[in-house]
Amino acid sequence: MTATTLVVLTVVTHEGRYLLVEELDGTFYLPAGRVEPGESLVAAAIRETAEEAGISIGLSGILGFDHRWFGGSPPEARLRFAFAGFPATAGPPKTQLDEHTRGARWVDKAEVARLPLRDPEVVAWIERLERAPTLLPCSAYAWHGSA
Repeated sequence: MTATTLVVLTVVTHEGRYLLVEELDGTFYLPAGRVEPGESLVAAAIRETAEEAGISIGLSGILGFDHRWFGGSPPEARLRFAFAGFPATAGPPKTQLDEHTRGARWVDKAEVARLPLRDPEVVAWIERLERAPTLLPCSAYAWHGSA
């Protein structure tokens, strides 16, 4: 049996800028996190963005997904689902430290390249969104859970 963790991340855009969260260690990343038991992928992406960035979002589509195997006994796997999103309400991202992040901010692509990123894949996800001719609609995902 393989233990599998479900993870979501969201590339949120607004007026040519991208929403990044400042992690507790001072690095920057996209809003992301684990899917909780009984939670849909869509709900997790919206919740994680609200928790980490303090912004309510809508989702415009599925940007992609990937998986990774980790060694160990028993082996572990991660399935990650990336969404494209947009702000659902007006208002700035959070600026106060809490248990999730130090805060969040809107940044243009040039500034993204100057920030200390948790992982350079932040740029790769942004570029993937910029060159995506179409997104897989969120309706392509079917939730069969109880939440």
